[in-house]
Amino acid sequence: MRFGNYVNVMPFHHPLRLAAEAAMLDNLARGRFDFGIGKGVRPGEFAKLGLQFDDATAMTDEAIEIVLKAWTEEACTHEGRFWRFPELSLRPRPFQRPHPPLHMVASRPASAARVGARGWPVAMHFTPTDVVARCVEEYRAAAAARTEPPGAGPYRPRLLLCRETYVAETAEAARGEGALALQGFWYLSSLAPPPLPTRYSDERFKELTARIWGGRTYDELAKIGGMLIGSPEQVSAEVERLEAIGVDTLLLVCSFGNLSHAQVCRSLELFARAVIHARP
Repeated sequence: MRFGNYVNVMPFHHPLRLAAEAAMLDNLARGRFDFGIGKGVRPGEFAKLGLQFDDATAMTDEAIEIVLKAWTEEACTHEGRFWRFPELSLRPRPFQRPHPPLHMVASRPASAARVGARGWPVAMHFTPTDVVARCVEEYRAAAAARTEPPGAGPYRPRLLLCRETYVAETAEAARGEGALALQGFWYLSSLAPPPLPTRYSDERFKELTARIWGGRTYDELAKIGGMLIGSPEQVSAEVERLEAIGVDTLLLVCSFGNLSHAQVCRSLELFARAVIHARP
């Protein structure tokens, strides 16, 4: 079993601290740690930290450079736009050599291709299923064009998709309970304070999903594959569709909104029976 964090928002941290903390975790896990990379998606969070959202991509690229340098070089220095430091050596070094696998988030075909060109696993989240399919195609093409063979070094091509997931005995129950829970997920994601909404509203849902999903209702979001919520049969069919387009790893967000612990456990049981145990 491997573990990792999804994700480190690189501009929010000093990359040397991230490199040191990840190296320690990799040693504690005896080489079973994966390092997730994201650039951040909420302008308000950047503003609260005194950062410019327009700098997110450049800060992320520089932070990645520093982390890799700290992990792989016996001694390193850095003089960049956002960070600079004199010569230093990281201790402990990562357990995995040359370093832990990096998983990078992408939401568009062009960004997925950039990750594929590096040979890193790519993770997608708030992306419609038809766009996921195009991301897979672009990612695979870029990975295949690398001069190193697939799987060389610490990397191997891998396509991960994160989805909010809830399975209930019937489609009606999943729709009623899942819609309210997903609205709660987006309510908290908007950094609004508790308590969570107690009733689902199309208008409120559209407001909460405006920035990430373009302002869709629950049913509109379900139509483009924005979550895995439904009966066992519905969710199993959607997982088969994702497999068919090339997604090889699912990251499930199972506890969100107002779902109780009992509901989450039951959902996982139903998912396991329908999706995992039903496969040869």
